[in-house]
Amino acid sequence: MKIGVFAGSFCPVTLGHVDAIEHASKLVDKLFVVMGINASKNYVIPKESRLDMLTRSLQHISNVTVVATDGMLTDFCQEIGATIMIKSIRNALDLQQVIDLADINENYWDGETVFVVGSKEYRHVSSSLVRELAGLGKDFSAYVPACCVEEITKFLVR
Repeated sequence: MKIGVFAGSFCPVTLGHVDAIEHASKLVDKLFVVMGINASKNYVIPKESRLDMLTRSLQHISNVTVVATDGMLTDFCQEIGATIMIKSIRNALDLQQVIDLADINENYWDGETVFVVGSKEYRHVSSSLVRELAGLGKDFSAYVPACCVEEITKFLVR
């Protein structure tokens, strides 16, 4: 069985994330979508809410399991026997960051890092964009799963 990992902070989950995960899920038999928890970051949405929204947003993909971890992703990959880490690329900046990360991960894990390019209609969508629009009181609903709009509004709209 080919096990893969797709990770992010998902603060908040966007349609771009969902699209990329749908693409990634076709590359493996089992895909763990890992919500990373970085203790040095101040997230505007609590981890429990982020995990719940992510789980609801991906429930339509049968081979996906959503989990959270505060450890090193390569350690998680080793624990579950993942051989593929799947990263989404939206633009050249993403590509450089993912290449740098893949190079570092080679020191800690012997799996492969694979890149997927999301659909053209979502490449401009990011969590930062959603947070900025929400903070300005603008409609961001076209960029996030419908099942999450109300909860995201609760945390981001001032």
